[in-house]
Amino acid sequence: MKQPKRTPIYDKELLLAYFDGKCPSEQENDIRLYLKTPSGQQAASELMDKDIASVLNGEAGNAAPMPPAGLREKILREIGLRIRRRQRIRTLSRIAAVALPLVFLNLLLLGRLYDWGGEQIAYQKIYVPAGEQLRMLMADGTSVMLNSETTLEYPARFDRRNRHVRLQGEAYFEVAKDPARPFRVEAGGMTVRVLGTKFNLNTSAPESTQLYLQEGRVSIEEHLSGKRRSYDIAPGQLFEMDRVSGRCTLLPNADTAAVVGWMHKRFYFKNTPLKDLLGFLEHNYGVECRVTDSRLYKYTYTINFNNESVDQILSAMERITPMRIVRVADSITIHPLDR
Repeated sequence: MKQPKRTPIYDKELLLAYFDGKCPSEQENDIRLYLKTPSGQQAASELMDKDIASVLNGEAGNAAPMPPAGLREKILREIGLRIRRRQRIRTLSRIAAVALPLVFLNLLLLGRLYDWGGEQIAYQKIYVPAGEQLRMLMADGTSVMLNSETTLEYPARFDRRNRHVRLQGEAYFEVAKDPARPFRVEAGGMTVRVLGTKFNLNTSAPESTQLYLQEGRVSIEEHLSGKRRSYDIAPGQLFEMDRVSGRCTLLPNADTAAVVGWMHKRFYFKNTPLKDLLGFLEHNYGVECRVTDSRLYKYTYTINFNNESVDQILSAMERITPMRIVRVADSITIHPLDR
């Protein structure tokens, strides 16, 4: 009587022992028969998956038992090229599923740090100290005049899609036209977007940011109110934003000379308190001022200066108000005239 064909039973530990050369000799034939069946080939494929995953994930130090060395080669020798081809497709699919998101993420990071030409775009910072001014020409042809105590952050060169700088202080921009790359200035709670224009931007005041547009058009987006409101500014208009309340105002006909006169050392004061005038001297001439009697702060000044030296300004102040001014190097002390 013919004996019924015995169906081998899948045992993972036994399969691992077989491929590691430690399987009992009486069971080796059964394992070979099992590997010729569809279920056996599936079991071998699962073992191969585990072996590949362990290599990809670097799990050599884990406590779990590892597949024997050279497992894939031993399995392939047993079950033939058919499994080799199928497993290669499965392995490539697995690697692609992991690698593609990583490649996409790396491209995003590279897009922020590098131009697509492959060169790194590093931001630089320049600071103009009190009493100094600086004119600089940027890589795209934009000209920027920086006032005293001003910081500008800018890239060594702009990328192919945008031009972006950050400002603290006061600067006059003459932006080179480039319709394909808008020029953006981030300053004092707002972002200024332009294509090619001339404007003065000032964040020096403790509580306000001002923009005066001399030529062209700009769009302003403020970030303080939480509503991201936008404003389009026309030439001759002065936009002012209160950085405490977020309130924005627009003056239609600003005094150009009063706003941009600082670039030519021309300054205009109308009913300006002594405290503010001394702050102007410290900012624009790099001096330190001290008042010995607080009663002097009651005086105000309506006066214009056209490229005068600090000594000429101090002399004019003494002629206007009853005070005695003593200057030693960059230190200025102001006394009442009766002392």
